[in-house]
Amino acid sequence: MEIDGKVAVVTGGGSGIGRAMCLALAEHGADIVAADLNLAGAEQTAEAVRKLGRKAVAVQCDVTVPAQIGEALAKARSEFGRLDIVCNNAGISNRTPLFEDESGEWVKTVDINLTAVIEGTRQAVRAMQEGRGGVIVNTASMGGLLPMPGSPVYAATKAGVVNFTRSLAYLAEEANIRVNAVCPSFTDTPLVREGGEDRMEEMAKQVGGILQPEDVAQGVVDLVEDDSRAGAIMRVTVRGGRDYAKEIRP
Repeated sequence: MEIDGKVAVVTGGGSGIGRAMCLALAEHGADIVAADLNLAGAEQTAEAVRKLGRKAVAVQCDVTVPAQIGEALAKARSEFGRLDIVCNNAGISNRTPLFEDESGEWVKTVDINLTAVIEGTRQAVRAMQEGRGGVIVNTASMGGLLPMPGSPVYAATKAGVVNFTRSLAYLAEEANIRVNAVCPSFTDTPLVREGGEDRMEEMAKQVGGILQPEDVAQGVVDLVEDDSRAGAIMRVTVRGGRDYAKEIRP
């Protein structure tokens, strides 16, 4: 897909990887709907996009509420007249160990990381079927490809996103809609920084460094731009600091 002139909706667009996605797509010519539970963050992203010379609007969106996902997608059409790209990116990590979790934090993790991706994709496909097709990119994680003993629920949700994405490859032929996913390694985001510097240093040692949100966003741009096979998973892995390698896996 040629990104220039297209319209993208990015959930979790108010910070971190989501903000980087908005800016990267805008740099390639897209107009942006930045959707985030944190409206102030989404507005900051929208303003940054406008400074790049593209149009942008901010939408408050709780991705666990299907109607709010629908409102974000509808905003693309009402403001810009079309919907071409949807990045189901909003996500969280559960901090409480599973067998100590009495508050249901793990349920919230499933709701945001997996159920909302399914719902966002479902609604995006319906909207794109009415138009010219489009591209959907779901944010999974390397934790969806590898075991994570310390975060089994997080890993399960991301594995679900991976297989859900692969299972929708047929939409490319049937509806001209490519559904792919990006699987970042450990990435420096506000969410990750909540775990503290010691945790960041520990994880960096395990994976060989820390990705920046812009690295992941470039992977998303690559998936949107090229003619990669639908259902493909792009791994974004760090090697030696900010150097990273990307690999399309069928």
